[in-house]
Amino acid sequence: MKPKVLIVENSWTMRETLRLLLSGEFDCTTAADGESGLAQALAHPPDVLLSDVNMDGMDGYELCRRFRAEPSLKDIPVVFVSGYPPRDLGPPDQPRPDVYLVKPVKPPVLIAQIHALLRRDGGFPPPAQAVGRKV
Repeated sequence: MKPKVLIVENSWTMRETLRLLLSGEFDCTTAADGESGLAQALAHPPDVLLSDVNMDGMDGYELCRRFRAEPSLKDIPVVFVSGYPPRDLGPPDQPRPDVYLVKPVKPPVLIAQIHALLRRDGGFPPPAQAVGRKV
């Protein structure tokens, strides 16, 4: 069974690119904004949340905060992929993503980061087919 990744991205092109890139190793679902992403996660919790930062309405930081505040979602790893560097989040106790990657991200780096988070949280061994594979 493939790990489930929820991709929340407001750009259709980037959302589909990420889905196609990751679908070989992950069961991907997508959402076009933070509100629909949160609703999908509450209905069907993913193993990892992959989110853009700059989105209309609920941005990635607010989505991350809402994930961390929700008992059923609080332990799900959060990965930000953004065209902007991370902003100052204030005190260290503020909710923040587990991984922050700045675009352009090399596909093997993104995939490796997701696998590392899944191994860290247990239940998902490293994929044998990914060893030595070119993306």
